Amino acid sequence: MTWIIVAAFFVLLVLGVPIPFVLGLTTLLFFVLDGFLPVALIPQRLFTSTDSFPMMAIPLFMLVGALMNAGGISHRLIRFSRALVGHITGGLAHVNILASVFFAGISGSSAADASALGSILIPAMVRSGYTAAFSAAVTAGSSLIGPIIPPSIPMILYGVIAGTSISALFVAGIIPGLLMALTQMIVSWWICKRDGIGGETPASRRELVDSFRDASWGLLMPVLILGGILGGVFTPTEAAAVGVLAAFIIGKYIYREFTWRDVPEALVSAAISTGVVMLVIGFSQGLAFVLASKQVPQQVAAAMLALTDQGWLLILILIAILLLVGTFLEPAAALIILTPVLLPLARQLGLDIIQFGVLLVLGLVIGLVTPPVGTCLFIVASISRLRLETVARALVPFIAACVVVLLIVAYVPAVTLWLPGLFR
Repeated sequence: MTWIIVAAFFVLLVLGVPIPFVLGLTTLLFFVLDGFLPVALIPQRLFTSTDSFPMMAIPLFMLVGALMNAGGISHRLIRFSRALVGHITGGLAHVNILASVFFAGISGSSAADASALGSILIPAMVRSGYTAAFSAAVTAGSSLIGPIIPPSIPMILYGVIAGTSISALFVAGIIPGLLMALTQMIVSWWICKRDGIGGETPASRRELVDSFRDASWGLLMPVLILGGILGGVFTPTEAAAVGVLAAFIIGKYIYREFTWRDVPEALVSAAISTGVVMLVIGFSQGLAFVLASKQVPQQVAAAMLALTDQGWLLILILIAILLLVGTFLEPAAALIILTPVLLPLARQLGLDIIQFGVLLVLGLVIGLVTPPVGTCLFIVASISRLRLETVARALVPFIAACVVVLLIVAYVPAVTLWLPGLFR
């Protein structure tokens, strides 16, 4: 029966069935073939998996991203990034990456990052002489920083499933996120140097000060959100609500670009994004229940430990599994399914639960830019009007940079554990 379920999963995936329904139909098939478990468990799991106070942060952070775009915060962050790094070789590529860092500190969503920044920066880069493929690749690659730098929607999911501190996970993602930005900037500099693409005219001191002053309210948001969480003022969910209020006030009353007419569009945009994520979470819980009932976690741990007793090699195999699964499943679904499966193995390997959380999230989000299910890959290909294969080829150096950071996270615990240790 197991092989039938696996075959059904891949057949539905190849047929192009949306991921939530692939998960739901696969789970339903198991219940029907098993015959002992009531099908009524599926809607029960669908409801209970999302009936959680920490989960409320997900729609709120989605709404923060929508309000940022409508309120003019994104444009100001890009302008400030341009003044800071636009003069370096491959200037607009660095602007793209730095803007993603700022954006990540507010929304925590790769898809929001790729769509918001891509619609502005990809056309601007093409007009400035960058190839469309490179412009799309750097946008997709930098969007992966979104789920790593706090706040992070995948970190919230992992924290709920693993029963660990979401605040500690947020802090643990800061250094890996900055390393991702640094490695991608190095890759961009090398490609642009090779192709003879220079930087822009350096910004004057006055332009730098003016752009910083203009973007200061947007830059204050990640400080407000993360500072409030670390200071014990509010929980991550309450921080998301504060972020919504701050984004609204800044866009409506400070920048004056957000109007009451924009409210329905922002709410609908956030609702659609949230609906997709919640469907994935709900149906994934059903499949996770199936795996747990068949004792798959214990079998996987035993099988991997039987391969070798070398810890470093097992971690490498673990990374390969994450990269492979990430190409077929959205991070939310993969996190819900893999966390209970791989957590026992991670503990036996001596990985800290916080370090493993960052490793798991980073390994899976790389799949957002790889076919066949790469959400961010589809977004930037649509914006740039290029074939998926063209963008995927241009993405290879950026994916390699992310894998380097993934290896650092796996083998250098201090990268993820040093900052959280300061706040204990």
